[in-house]
Amino acid sequence: MTITYNLLLEADFTALEATGESWRNLYQVLDDQAAILVELKSKDDAPFGIDNWDGQSGEAARERVRDVVLALDERSAAARRVSVAIADAAEEFKGAQADLNDVISEIGSERVALTDTGSVIPDTSTGTDNIYYAEGIQSRITAALERATDANEVLKAAVGMWAETFSESERLALAHDAEDEAGELQELIDSGASPEAINEWWNNLSETEQLGILEGNPALIAGVDGIPTDTRDAANRDLLDTAINRFSPSLDSDIAELEAQLAEMEANGEQYDYNEGNLGIPHQSAEYAELATQLAELQEQRDERDALANLQEAVSGSAPTGQDHYLLGFDTKDDGGAIVSIGNPDTATNTGIFVPGTFSALDNFGGNGGALERATAMASDAQDYGVPGEETAVIAWLDYDSPQSASPLEAFKGDTWDLSKLAPEAGDGAAAEEGAQTLNHFINGLDATHEGEPSNTTIAGHSYGGLLVGEAAQDPNTGADQVIGVAAPGFGVDRASELAVGEDNVWATMAEGDAIAFPAGESMIHGNDPTGENFGGNVFNSTASGADGGEIHGGYWDEGNAARKDMALILTGQSEFIKPPGE
Repeated sequence: MTITYNLLLEADFTALEATGESWRNLYQVLDDQAAILVELKSKDDAPFGIDNWDGQSGEAARERVRDVVLALDERSAAARRVSVAIADAAEEFKGAQADLNDVISEIGSERVALTDTGSVIPDTSTGTDNIYYAEGIQSRITAALERATDANEVLKAAVGMWAETFSESERLALAHDAEDEAGELQELIDSGASPEAINEWWNNLSETEQLGILEGNPALIAGVDGIPTDTRDAANRDLLDTAINRFSPSLDSDIAELEAQLAEMEANGEQYDYNEGNLGIPHQSAEYAELATQLAELQEQRDERDALANLQEAVSGSAPTGQDHYLLGFDTKDDGGAIVSIGNPDTATNTGIFVPGTFSALDNFGGNGGALERATAMASDAQDYGVPGEETAVIAWLDYDSPQSASPLEAFKGDTWDLSKLAPEAGDGAAAEEGAQTLNHFINGLDATHEGEPSNTTIAGHSYGGLLVGEAAQDPNTGADQVIGVAAPGFGVDRASELAVGEDNVWATMAEGDAIAFPAGESMIHGNDPTGENFGGNVFNSTASGADGGEIHGGYWDEGNAARKDMALILTGQSEFIKPPGE
């Protein structure tokens, strides 16, 4: 629809703004209801938790609640995006209207005449100069009308997508019209363009073109650093839905049926083949082996499906802080991983990036003690101890190949480490070095998409994740402002001054009794002890929370641990208020 002169001149946007506010309120109501339902089953002792409702009926109830929460989350996210689209459109409409009124107020009536339909007619009786003057005025009027028309097209596309008012043909047309732009983006990605270049290219697209790429090719933008957070979130949620839906609806019953068949064969002695060719030695029968292989394959599918479903549930609704979750990436390859932000890093004053350590994987990402739970605790603490009026977004970042085995208690002998006893994965820094490059690229993407003043960015790593952030901080081009190591086996350097962020911005802690705590001495597995006297940098407080070294190693995010407040002060730019350990 083309916006005409009279339509724009006489428009009142009060009703449109009220509609946007209604969508915003709807989003909040749906989000609040989802949060209430989540609390019904969030813990074992919750009303729908396993302590209060065991058995098949309880599990069925929890599954039903989960489905309702996901549906509410989908609709609340759509309502939020519609409200934002309406607010943006109203702002553009009012801006175009103001442009038009400015032109009208500046018109010299003795030089041109303005018709009721917005046409500008020059007075040629005094010469040809008025013709050029009239063309300039007409051009400004046309520009104001085009601005309003473009805003209207964007609003139609956004509402069509998120409120699902588009027909299938309209959705296909939106995607088709952006095919050339999608091809350009693919060429940029293939060429190794920087996040800054990607973001600049993206911002030069019309919003309709952006929506067209999102609609037609979400996989293209879901993991690209330099694409805005809200857009990546929408793309990844679409892909996550698709990934979960590709599994057979009968997967669980198929597994149960195979398990029953194998159990029956075992009970009937059909598990083994006793034919003469085996010399009387029982061998697993071909039929049993085939069924067992089929079962193992289906169980792998179930594990992958469940990991994806758990991730989907983990990012549904708002975080306990009231901030939205943003899904910035996920992967099922090998042990899998995910990137989830609590709060929007594109608008936050402070951004924390938490990197988990050994044994981190997709299947424990959103669980108890997982990366997302710890990042959520950090976001909550930042909210409690942060500067009023500032927002801190905290990102759980698992986009590297985390080591999946380690034996620190066996590896430590006297006052030295026996690396032959320590699993090569944890003793080897290769995964951290590779992951550091990926992390810095991600941070550069956040810098490119951030709105307004640059965000204060802190990278915090636990255990092996501390090594990774140390490797990242060695790069002069890192976008990090501070580094935190929690029970880190070293930062990959011997002195804090070797990190590009500067030794005053390097922080570390190690609780007494931690399984990897190093005794007197400086040399750890991956460089000098970051909490040692000669390392430089800063040491912050932590509490030995747990019954043994392993529990202490994972207990830094336990309720009441001194590390939590100090980390919050670092994340929110208030490290000067941290008291030295022991004071």
